[in-house]
Amino acid sequence: MKITEVSDLLREKDIIVGMPAKGERSALARIAAEFEERTGKDKREILAALVHRERLGSTGVGGGVAVPHALLHDIAAPVSLLATLQTPIWFDAPDSAPVDLLLGLIWPKSDTIGLLRGLAVVCRILRQPELRSRLRTSETPAEANAWIKHFGVDLARQFLRSPFIAVEPPSLYATTNETPHCH
Repeated sequence: MKITEVSDLLREKDIIVGMPAKGERSALARIAAEFEERTGKDKREILAALVHRERLGSTGVGGGVAVPHALLHDIAAPVSLLATLQTPIWFDAPDSAPVDLLLGLIWPKSDTIGLLRGLAVVCRILRQPELRSRLRTSETPAEANAWIKHFGVDLARQFLRSPFIAVEPPSLYATTNETPHCH
């Protein structure tokens, strides 16, 4: 799947404002349950894939953001979910800050390059401090979605016009089974 805008990955119905979570596993379980509703895949399988990915290295990227993700067989297209949390949780982020913004992604296993590009787009957009602040204060999914479109559309277009995606080359992480971190 070619990602040209954040709206290709994330729509208003994919946003949850004020999701409760007691910790990392609780947050991942809630994301897995949402993904089950959208894909028909068993939430236990989705949760296992998300937990497995976290064991390879935290998907906490700093600035209060985590991007839990996994590659799965038997899904036709990527599925995403943005959640603002009621209370920040520990997610072993590189800056040691608790996380209150989660962007979950599951992606067809047959499209690893698409996942890398999708991660690059969302990480680039969520790196913007003002957007993170606006998302945290959004009261509805519609408001959060409007902010994402405001901040993300032009950035995603500019970013994806380049033939070079600003992620670490696969050879750098292939030996550790890690996907690139947002820098």
